[in-house]
Parts: sequence; structure tokens; C-alpha cells
Amino acid sequence: MAVKKFVPRQRKRKHLERQRAEERATHDIELDADSNAVEITPAQQAEAEEKRKQLRESLKPDGTKVTGKKAKRLEKYIESKLKKDENRELLAKLAANKIDTSLFSSAKSIGQVKETKKEAIRRVLREKDAGLGVNKSDLTLLYQKRTITKGEVPRQQQAEESEEESEEESQTTQKGVSAKQESLSTQSSTPAVGSGLKRPLDVDDSGRPVLAKRQKRGGVKSKFSIAAPVVHQELESDEFGGFNSSDEDQSGEEDEEDSDASGSEETGTQSDEDMSEDGSEEDEDEEDRDEESSENESGSEDEDDEEAMKERRKERSSAFKAWAHQQRNEALGYTTTTSTILDIPRPENFKPRPLEQEPLPIELQPTTNVTRKSHAVTVTRDPEIEEARFKLPVVAEEQKIMEAIHNNDVVVICGATGSGKTTQLPQFLFEAGYGDAKGPTPGMIGVTQPRRVAAVSMSKRVGQEMGDFSKVVAYQIRFEGTVDPNTAIKFMTDGVLLREAAQDFALRKYSAIIIDEAHERSVNTDILIAMLSRVVKLRAELAKEDPATRPLKLIIMSATLRVEEFTQNTALFETPPRVIDVEGRQHEVTIHFAKKTRHDYVEDAFRKICRGHRKLPPGGMLVFLTGQGEITQLSKRLKAAFGGGMNSASGLKVKISAKEAPIEAEDIDFGDVDDRAVHDMDEDEMDTISDDEEEEKDFEIEDEESGTGPRKMHILPLYSMLPTKEQMKVFEPPPDGSRLVILSTNVAETSLTIPGIRYVFDCGRSKERRYDPVSNVQSFQIDWISKASAQQRAGRAGRTGPGHCWRLYSSAVYERDFPLFADPELLRMPIEGVVLQLKAMNLQHVINFPFPTPPDRQSLVKAEKLLTYLSAISPAGQITPVGSTMSIFPLSPRFSRILLVGHLHDCLPYTIALVAALSAGEIFINEHQAIPAVEESTEDFRTNDEVLAEDKRARIRQAYNAVHKNFCYLDDKSDAIKLLQVVGEFAHEPTEAWCDSHFVRFKILKEIRQLQSQIADLLKTNIPAFANLKIPEQLDPPSAKQVQALKQMAAAGFIDQVAIRADKAPNPPETYRKPRRAIDVPYIPLIPLEGDQKVEDPLDRLVYIHPSSPLAHLSTTECPEYICYAYLQKAGNTGADGEKKAKTRMHALTDLTAGQIASLAKGTPLLTYGKPIKEVKGSESADGKTKEVWVIPYLRAEGGAGGLGWPLPARRVTQRKIPGKGWVVE
Repeated sequence: MAVKKFVPRQRKRKHLERQRAEERATHDIELDADSNAVEITPAQQAEAEEKRKQLRESLKPDGTKVTGKKAKRLEKYIESKLKKDENRELLAKLAANKIDTSLFSSAKSIGQVKETKKEAIRRVLREKDAGLGVNKSDLTLLYQKRTITKGEVPRQQQAEESEEESEEESQTTQKGVSAKQESLSTQSSTPAVGSGLKRPLDVDDSGRPVLAKRQKRGGVKSKFSIAAPVVHQELESDEFGGFNSSDEDQSGEEDEEDSDASGSEETGTQSDEDMSEDGSEEDEDEEDRDEESSENESGSEDEDDEEAMKERRKERSSAFKAWAHQQRNEALGYTTTTSTILDIPRPENFKPRPLEQEPLPIELQPTTNVTRKSHAVTVTRDPEIEEARFKLPVVAEEQKIMEAIHNNDVVVICGATGSGKTTQLPQFLFEAGYGDAKGPTPGMIGVTQPRRVAAVSMSKRVGQEMGDFSKVVAYQIRFEGTVDPNTAIKFMTDGVLLREAAQDFALRKYSAIIIDEAHERSVNTDILIAMLSRVVKLRAELAKEDPATRPLKLIIMSATLRVEEFTQNTALFETPPRVIDVEGRQHEVTIHFAKKTRHDYVEDAFRKICRGHRKLPPGGMLVFLTGQGEITQLSKRLKAAFGGGMNSASGLKVKISAKEAPIEAEDIDFGDVDDRAVHDMDEDEMDTISDDEEEEKDFEIEDEESGTGPRKMHILPLYSMLPTKEQMKVFEPPPDGSRLVILSTNVAETSLTIPGIRYVFDCGRSKERRYDPVSNVQSFQIDWISKASAQQRAGRAGRTGPGHCWRLYSSAVYERDFPLFADPELLRMPIEGVVLQLKAMNLQHVINFPFPTPPDRQSLVKAEKLLTYLSAISPAGQITPVGSTMSIFPLSPRFSRILLVGHLHDCLPYTIALVAALSAGEIFINEHQAIPAVEESTEDFRTNDEVLAEDKRARIRQAYNAVHKNFCYLDDKSDAIKLLQVVGEFAHEPTEAWCDSHFVRFKILKEIRQLQSQIADLLKTNIPAFANLKIPEQLDPPSAKQVQALKQMAAAGFIDQVAIRADKAPNPPETYRKPRRAIDVPYIPLIPLEGDQKVEDPLDRLVYIHPSSPLAHLSTTECPEYICYAYLQKAGNTGADGEKKAKTRMHALTDLTAGQIASLAKGTPLLTYGKPIKEVKGSESADGKTKEVWVIPYLRAEGGAGGLGWPLPARRVTQRKIPGKGWVVE
């Protein structure tokens, strides 16, 4: 058994006494502490240590070993140097705050009645110098009338005579000096002892001069001045030079004797030499004491006199030292000799090592591309444009950028927003000869943009700046373009360049391609970068084979430093590309975080905007929200508060009774509420007075007067679905006396730069479409943005001047919940279109494609399965002729498949219109947006305004329902036919007024018309059968037969997205209650939502009809058995606690029958056949290899995920006998 360690028992009494003694000692130390002691902060201490380190490095000799004694002296010198610098800075600060004390009087004069004449004169002089008036009695003290006696010469005449005398004296002194020089030149070259001095020296027995020791201050006073022995310095001898001042290190003993004999030399000159060589502190201290004493005793001496005295003392001591060394050498018999350099034999192959020097910057090093010919294009611009260009940061880096492009095929440029890279880099390339037909690189300069608006606006801006070459700039977007044979700079969307690469993979008509906004990581941008990495290598190989083909230059531009996916991806670029950083033209933006993150950020934004509008100086406001609904809600509240132009804080005050006053939320007693289950986000919902005071301080800007802004608000919305005419209003200046307030989604984050914005309010959230690759469910979720996006939003306030950004979330939430960057779009959407494009480029294995961020392998497999269902690729993965034709169209593969079967039954014009409508955005305006919301009222009775508003809402709702009922005239069970009818009616009256009266979006319908023309042109160009195709502008209504055909054509592209009514399924799920509405009728999708995973609740496998579909107006018994849907959508969980699960809704296309599904799925892996149930008599061929039978088809998901499948009605099929496989259905 182990023995426990002995622990002595603690004596309680002794322990307490010891504790009290320690407390008393600590208390005494605190009392004795000096309250006036200087506090040295860690920052000051670090700064002093840095200065000490720099001094030590500058004074310490390189490559020389320093002894311990010299190191100590060096440290002492550094400490004194730092103290002197500190004192000098302190004196400079005191001098800056100097007060005129000339009129101050001494405290000794207090109580003194009588004033002496001397003191009176001093007082009058001080008052006169200060500019004060002088009494007549005081003037007698200063001025006295002079009387000239007989024989006295006036002062003016005396001055003239003194000047003449001084001239005569100067002439005589010059003659004397010249005579002395002549006499010295005639003297013997072997002088006697002491002959170098004006006065003979006293020598001792050994012949050494005897000098009196210098006093502590002032030195030896002598009326003789010792001149430098010029004659002896000129004398040289061929023999040994003896001792001089440079031999001190070699003859230390003789130096010591010399220093003992000449004490004045040690104190006079040694201090200066030691200070420069060794950093001696002792001599410096002695000089400091001498200077201080001389200043105290002789305050009238100037600094110039002191410097001159030091110089004379130094010259005198050095002259004496030179004479003393020469006399000793002659007494000891030494003669000076000239030193000769040793002649060292040099080897035959000796090559001196080159001098080491700092390497030149990369842009200044000799170019590696020696074959490049020098070529330049001179562009004449307006002086105003030229001046504006020179202010851009990227112009200062033109040399560096162009040298990098000349010497490298791939260059990555990181330039912050506002650096000017988008507009200036194409001009740099054009001026260097790229795009010039007469130059060595005649190909065009291609610039890609992720958005059509950016491509058009940038081309117009660059065209303006190009001056006399403005016609060489053009743009090409999806529906229009201005490209001609003279185009040298071509702006386009990245999708346009992808289409061109499908036709010519080498892109031979381009000499340089610029990928702009690469940091947004859109799908087309990622695919384009990966593809161009291979095109650059291909062009380099072609250039070696054929000199006429020039290499392709690829420039990738990003607004952030997130370029690791490009530069460090060896699969993308084997050699890391050159990266160039360009500073952005960004003004300072002050960030204000919220103390608490509130759940209702719209209410928080309203409160802060109102407070900021009242207190902030003039300047526009940009508010970031998540969607159109929030923008509309906040706009109504702001217009109600400030629409009248009168600030509520400064308006007229009206007294009302307490009964008539509206009840605020703070005045209502809700009782005890258990909020433990409520999900709050680092917040307390109750506002406190301290929070309001802190928020008031946030809106107080230094150096600017508070409350000087305008009283009215000019409120404008900004979102993607807004018509272009309404979007352009944000660029117009606001009315006089109004502040511009823009309520925007994230479209204003990077795409647009709005002038006049000084203040940004960021909710920190965005609504994004999320795609689940397992269940194919799309959902719109509001989530936190990335830190990079938050930085971009804050930067909107600093484009035109210093700005402020108020973030409606705390810094803790920002650091904890915000990701650094957002995921690339390639990981957030279906990629079957990308896979089809790559297959069309003869890329067999898509998994080997060098994606900057590779997608999930499961997504690639799923995309290939879908293309197999659409007959775009074969089961072996090879692209089919149908797939090659589908890749031509700028559409999703599903819509392209619909287009290829749309020529049946003369339905091609209707199919084109249907496909264009399906591929566009949301056409219909939602009901809650079209019908005004009910405003909350605090009164118990209804006012006339409320009655009129309710009648107006009723009329709008009635018109809305009537319009949608009319749109279902052709078919009341198909969303696709409803869209077709809208497009057809719009063609007869394409006006914005018609769209407003029918609650549809004019902007989307206009794009559909343009897409129809583009699809028709592609059909005529690429398919010979449609060469003479003519599409009428106005279509007649389709027949009933054509409507049924169009419904099946729409389902042909979505054959895998079919759902069966749950009660008609082979194994119907158990439901808890009978549905009473069509939107509550459950359906089971063909491909399960859970995939291979297990689901605990069987109801999670079900989907339902969307309320906006025409099917939602049917009864439960009228709901079709099968529905083909475009996509699934799921909203967020509802309820106060978030426990009520949202249903997965189908955005239906059309209803189907079982026979139609069997016909559409024929030839796909989705349809399988059972054993024959009946053979048709007489159908067997003569050779016995074919026959007709009746079989049961089954529709099931590939891979067994759909279970046994859904049995369809029996069909008559033809079977063929194949050896080894038996009877197979043709």
C-alpha cells in the first residue's frame, strides 16, 4: 500500500496573520506610489525599443567584431541619444505653444512701491516692443536730446571716417600676409625645434614640448593663434613615414605616452574622434558639462560662435599633432616613405566576381520574348478624359501589367473595385498593338462580363475614352450586338464566348481574352477559365508549327485576392500564372456594428434610417434587403413617415387626449411569456434607453454638423425584376431638398455604382436559390452573406468620398456566422447543361475536366443520367446527333429537347414560343404584390379612407382572378399552355399598358420576344430542314389537337419529373385526414426525395400542387392521376417556433395520362417491360424472329430507387429474337 505524501497542517491563526501582513504591505506600497509618475504605455515602450534597434543597426560596423567594452559604450551612447531626441521633441512641442512672457513681471516686485530708473526703462522698452502705447512721461526715459559742443564731430561723419580707416587696415594686412608667405617659402627645409610655431616652445630634457594643462572650461588662454603648418604637410620623403594619426591602433603604447604629454589634445580632439569611431560617452558627457556651464555663465554667446570655436580648436589641435609627430620622427631618425602596392601575380583564367546588387523588378528585367516586334497605336483623347484616366490607380501600373502580359501567356490581376481595370486594360492592349490589323497580333481583344448590362455599359464607356478609335469598340450579348469587321475590342457575356468556342475551339480570331469579375465564380466563368487554360496551350503549340498563328494571351481579373483556385490549381495551370496587385480607389468607410442582432431586421432598418435621415449631413442612402417584398414594405413605411417632406421631429405638435392616443407595443401588458423556446439571435427584443443613446452617438459624425440634411426622402426601389426604365432612375439626381434613399437587393453589390451614396445600411442577409442535388428540390432561403460580400456592400459608400456603413448585426455574429467567401455557383445548381457543352466539345470523361472548383461526382453522374433520358448521349457516354443539335441552342437541355420534337403537327411556332416562355423568368406578378396590403388600424371603427381602400382591393382582386381565368381558356390543367396563351396575347398588343392591366411583367415578355427570334435564326442556320422557316409575329390560337400535342412535347423534356397521385399508387401511403383542397392532395414523385437515405416520416416523401397553378382551382376529385412538373420548391418552416414543416410544392407543367407517359418514356432507362401477357395471332414473321405481343410497361427510377415502379396500361409491342438475349422489345 502506497504511503500518502505528508502535508503539514495549516495553522489557521498564523495563516490569517500572514495574510493580513501581506495586505498591509500591499496597501503601503500603493500609498507610497508616486501619483505623478510618468506612465509608459506598451505602445510607447515598443516604439522606443524600435528606435533603439534602428540606432544599434546603423552604428554597429558591418563584419567587424565589437568588444564588450565598446558595446557598453555604444549602448550608453544610444541611451543618451534617445534622451536628447526626446528632450528635443519636448522642446519643440513647448516652442509650438510658446507664450509671450515679455510683459510678465517677477514675483519679487510684488509689494514694491518705488521703481528705480533702470527698472522703469526696462518696463517701457518691454511695453514698446509689445506694441503698447507709451506715455509722454515715459518717452523722456527713452529719448534724450543731444547737444553737440564745439569741436565735436557728428556721428555720421565719424562713421564715414571709420569705414575709410578699416579699408586701409585691410590693405595693410593683406600686404603683411603676402610678405610672410614669401619669407616662409625662402626658409630652409629643415626647421629647428619649435620653428613651426609663432612663439618658441618650452622643451624638457628629452626635447619634448612642455604645455600647460587645459583648464576644465575654455582651454589654455593664449593671445597667439597657432596656424596650420602647411609647409610640413607638403614635405614628403621616400623613407619610412613614421607615426601619424592613422597608426594609433598599431602603436598603442606610444599613443598613451603622447596622450599623457598632451592633455589638451586628449580632451580637445579625442572626444570628437572617439565619438565618431567608438561612440565614447565619457568625452561626450564632459563636453555636455562644458557646454552647460558656458551657457549658464555666458548666456549672450550665440550658437554660431560656439561652432566656430569648436572648429578652430579642432584645427589647432590637429595642426599641433601633425607637427609633434614630425618632430618625433626626425629626432628618432625615421624618414617617410611612400607605400607601394604589392604586385601579386594573377592567374591566367582569373575572372573577377561581379559586383552584387539588388535584383531589378520583374517589369524592368530584360524581356524573355525577344521575338516580339515593337508596335504601338497612338490614341488621341479629350483632355478631360485623359486627366480622369491618370487619376486611376491602374494607369500607374501600366508598365508592369504590359510587361507581364508580353512575357506570360496567363496573367491574374487583382484590383479592388474602383481601380479602373475593366475600362483601362483593353485600352492598354490596343495601344500595345493587340487588335490592330497592321500589327504583329491582329486578333481581336475579347472582354467577357457575367451580365449583359455590364457588357453594354462598359463598351460604351470604353468607346468614349478611345477618342478617334471609338468605332473599334463593340459588344455582343444574347439578343443583340454591334460587332462589324472593323471591331478590335469586343465586350460580350461569357456565354457568347462559350458558344464561339464550341464552333472554333482554338479561338483563332482573338489575340487576347480578358475574363472580368472572376471573383463572382459564375458557372460560365468557371467553365470558360478551365477551357481557356487548354486553348492557351493549344495556341502555343500551333504558333510553333505555324508562325502565322500567334499565341493567345489570357488575363483573369478579380476584385478580391481569392485567386488560389486559379494560381495553385496544377490541373488548371501547370505553371502558376503571374499575379499583379493593383490598389483600388477607395475612400475611407467607417463601419458601425450593431450592439445586438435583431430578428426583425426590416423594423431595425426602418428605425435606423429614420434616425440617420434626421441627424446625418447630406448624402444618399443605400439600403440592402433580401427581396422585393421587404423593399415594398419598407418603402411604404418610409413614404408614410417622410413622404410629406416634413420631418416629424420638427413638425407641428398637436395635443390630443390620452384616449385618442395610439397604443404602442411597450404600453401593452402581455403577461408572463416563456421565451425559452423562441429562437432569438443574440438579442433582447426590448429596447432600452441606453441602446437608444448609443445609437444616437453612432449617427454623430465628427467635423460635420448634425441635422443639416434635407427633410424629404426620394425613395427608389432596385431589384432584378424591376423594369429597366425604373432601374435607371437611381442614376438620376434627386429633387432639390430631398435625400436619395435606394432600397436594393444584392444587385447593387457589385454590378452598379450609384453616384452620391455616402451611407449604407446592410442587413447582412440575402435570399438565394438553393438546389438539393439528391432530391432536385429548389428552395429560396434567407441566409447570411459572406464577409467578402459585406465588404463589397460597405465599399459602395466610399466610391465618391468618405462614407459610413451601418451593419444591422453585431461583430460577434459577423465573426462567427459569416463565411469568408460564398460557394461558387457551379456547386449550387444543376450542371446538365455544362456536361452537354463539354460532351459537344468531344470531351469523353467530364470528371477529368480542370474545373477551378470541381463539382461533386454525384452531380456529374446525375447529369449524365438525365442526358441519357433526353437521348442527348448514349448509355456509353458518347454524344448523339440529337445531343449535338441540342448543344447549339442557348437553352437548358430539357428545353432543347422540347424544341427538337416541336415540329410535329405543325406546332413549331407554338413550340418556339412555349420554350422561350419556359426558359424566361417569372412572368406573372404575385397576388400579394398586385393587391395592396391592408394597413393596420388602431381605431375601433372604419374610416372612409379604409372603406375606399377595401373596395379598391376588392376590385383589383376581382380583376386579377378574371385575368388568370381568361389565361386558362385553352386548357385549365396545364401551366405550360397558360404561358403560351400569355405570349400569344402579348404579341397582338405588345404594350406596357396591356401588361399592367393583365398583371404580367413587360420586361420578361420583351425578352421572350427576343429569344423567339434568336431560336428561329438558330433553327434556320443549323438545321437544313428549317432553312425556309418563317415565324409570324402574331400567332393564331392552336387547335385542340395541337394543344394536346404541345402538352406532350412539354413533358418530353421533363419525363423524369413525373408524380402520381398518392391514392393511385401501387402502395398508397397512410394519410391522417382526407384533403379538402387541391393544394392538399398528395403526390408521389418518380425519383424519391430522400434518394438512398431513409426517411422517418412517410409524409416527407410527398409533394403537393403549388397554389399559383391552374390545377389548384380544381376539386380534389378532379386532380389528375399523373402530373409532369418543372421543378420542386420548398419554403422555410413556418410557425412561431419553426416546428410547422413546410410542404414541398410542384411547379406543374401539365397533366398526363398513363398511355402518354409510356409513349414519352419509350427508349429510356426509365421504362421497362414485363413478360408478355398475350401474343397477337398471326403476327409472327416467316423467319420466326419477330412477333407482336401485349406487355405491361413499368415506369421506375433508374438504379432501383423507385422500387417496383408504377404499372402502366398494357401496350402492344414488337419483339425481336436476339441470340444470347432472347426476345427483346424493339
